[in-house]
Amino acid sequence: MATIDRLAATVPSGAPWRAPRASEWDALTLEDWLRSRGGGDLLVTLFSFVTRTSWGCEPREISFLHVLHYARQAGGLWPLLGTTGGLQERHFHEGAAAISERMADALGARVRLSSPVRSVAWADDGVSVVADGATVQAKAAIIAVPPAARGRLAFSPALPEPWASLPSRWPQGTLSKAYAVYERPFWRDGSGTGLRSELSGQSQSSSGPVCATFDASPADGERGVLLGFIGGDDARAWDALPAAERRARALGSFAEIFGPDALAPLDYTEQRWAHEDWVLGGPTAVPGPGAWTAVGAGVATPVGPLHWAGTETAQTMTGFMDGAVRAGQRAAREARRTLEARPVSPASAVAIPA
Repeated sequence: MATIDRLAATVPSGAPWRAPRASEWDALTLEDWLRSRGGGDLLVTLFSFVTRTSWGCEPREISFLHVLHYARQAGGLWPLLGTTGGLQERHFHEGAAAISERMADALGARVRLSSPVRSVAWADDGVSVVADGATVQAKAAIIAVPPAARGRLAFSPALPEPWASLPSRWPQGTLSKAYAVYERPFWRDGSGTGLRSELSGQSQSSSGPVCATFDASPADGERGVLLGFIGGDDARAWDALPAAERRARALGSFAEIFGPDALAPLDYTEQRWAHEDWVLGGPTAVPGPGAWTAVGAGVATPVGPLHWAGTETAQTMTGFMDGAVRAGQRAAREARRTLEARPVSPASAVAIPA
């Protein structure tokens, strides 16, 4: 991990293709790099904890350059993974959707629901967006969907390279969540676990399908809530099971770690992002070998009046909600400059920074 952090420091944030060894690192997967340094199956298994929860993939699937860039933007692997003082420290007791809901309340009727965008016609002087039941014309547009979802939009004219090839090279990961609600957080005092007292609720396991757990109980401890992450190969297999079997296997993982009381929750729910039509997976994108050096410049670079937002386009904290907010602010600044500028020629509209 220290070596990865040292190498990550040489990768320019927001432009990893400019790193001195970009071509070399982008040709490798994380597993390739681990084994090139003498790492065996145990080391690859240990790093699978990182890849399954951070990207929803296996070490063999993700570009090593992307791992370095991601670590650079997070301030290192330890902050990326840390719960105390790290980026995994907090969660929303009301659910992260509460932010979107409150923003929608403030915006009122300007938010259009059940109106998916189907096509985007663009030129140097403006853009026309066609959605179900609505057509919007503007001088600029901010498109804030995962890169893979851009491929669902019909652009007219077709996007030039590298934007055109980006969706197929920038797939979403596969990460799912299982929540079990109990009368109380019994693991905190060890009752019913058969293990020592004062368990944190945080764990990692290689036996699957749950690879990591967290205590997601409300602050007052009135109920106990265990959260389990299921990622990568395990998530793809688990997602395909019938609902009853998914529940049984997830609770079986909880019981393996926290004892038989985990098998009898008051309630159970789950979230499978790969089965969400408008999300296509999660928690973020998994560019494979060669993706950054081939099409990475199209992730956040505007083309004509089109600007890109979403956490995958962030130049700091990509993959996190913090990055999503920063990306939105950056895209808004870019769009404002587009509105203030004179029309540009087609040639300059698709220019990519060197």
